[in-house]
Amino acid sequence: MGQKILLNLPEKDLEKVETLVKIGEFTSKTEVIRFAVKQLLYSEERMKKFEELTKELQKQTKERGMTRKEIEREVEEAKEQTRKLISQMR
Repeated sequence: MGQKILLNLPEKDLEKVETLVKIGEFTSKTEVIRFAVKQLLYSEERMKKFEELTKELQKQTKERGMTRKEIEREVEEAKEQTRKLISQMR
């Protein structure tokens, strides 16, 4: 388990955190903060992954002479992979 820290937030930010919990987006304020920290820490990593996927898609498109429909399918798969990465961070 991690280490506890004391965190002071501006009132407007705390209200937004509490709203996210109230509407069921997160189960606790702690979960919101953890998610936000992970987003910050791993956003560069995600962007690199997205760039890699984009380059791979462009390469495959040129090599295989893909149709527009095939490209759209590949893009949807890349989006799904991104969603999975984000959900794993929660």
